[in-house]
Amino acid sequence: MERELIKIVNPTAPRVSKRTKLAPRKYRSLRHKRIGLLDNNKPNADKFLAHVGELLKQRYDGVELIPRRKMTRTGADFLEELADECDVVINAFAD
Repeated sequence: MERELIKIVNPTAPRVSKRTKLAPRKYRSLRHKRIGLLDNNKPNADKFLAHVGELLKQRYDGVELIPRRKMTRTGADFLEELADECDVVINAFAD
């Protein structure tokens, strides 16, 4: 009786961690800042941003959240306006 060998291939790469410096920050704190929450209209992006917004409100006094939803890949005419009216914008991509 001949044995068959089955080779199992794992297509995932091993995890690699490295330490890097954070990008320079414009503000030392988000206290009293206007924070845009930009949702790309993917499933659950709105829920994720709502959760992030609540965490920011708990952590920083006076935070004002400005949620916006981008309805199409290219149809975001309000991006310049959002950037102008906010101190910081968080963009979420979710599925």
